[in-house]
Amino acid sequence: MVGTQRAAGRPRDAKVDAALLTSTQDLLLEEGFDRVSVDSVAARAGVGKAAIYRRWSGKTALVVAAVAELNRVPPVPDMGSLREDLLACARTFVRNERTQRVLAGLMTAMVHDDELRTAAHDALGGPFTRLFSVVITRAVERGQALASADAEAVSQVFPALAFHRGAALGLPVDEEFVVRVVDNLLMPLLKPPGRPGQRRVAPTDNG
Repeated sequence: MVGTQRAAGRPRDAKVDAALLTSTQDLLLEEGFDRVSVDSVAARAGVGKAAIYRRWSGKTALVVAAVAELNRVPPVPDMGSLREDLLACARTFVRNERTQRVLAGLMTAMVHDDELRTAAHDALGGPFTRLFSVVITRAVERGQALASADAEAVSQVFPALAFHRGAALGLPVDEEFVVRVVDNLLMPLLKPPGRPGQRRVAPTDNG
């Protein structure tokens, strides 16, 4: 007879995962990061603490996973136009109200918590910034952007502004903000100047 003992590598219950992540998000909204605990999340989800520790190392990892669930990183855009690709990257920062509030709470807590800041950057900040970096580097290779463009530095401009707008000012990152930053900051930083009196059109750039 096959034993019923559960192996360490058994598949996780997706319903428990979802309950834990949703409960963490709800508590972040209701209580804030400092007051969220493994105990409170387990109680809200109706499971034991062991269920959390089987999945995550502790509170910080759980919170970052819960926020990351609301902020999935999309594929790198490639529409043949530097402007359209930058807009697509920037639009990944446009979130619904619930996601925006959860993220804003996390970003506020990051200021005073080094462990949280590092974990959040690795799971959230870095991957979203990388979208810009890949798009800009590719645009340089295609002649759509200045050869001297500093992809690493410019790729951090929009994420930094979005962070300030959401965490410090409490304002939404919306479509109007996206277009304004791309057209008034990023494109002037990146696009090669045309000849005097002529509008430059790169061979593979429709933007």
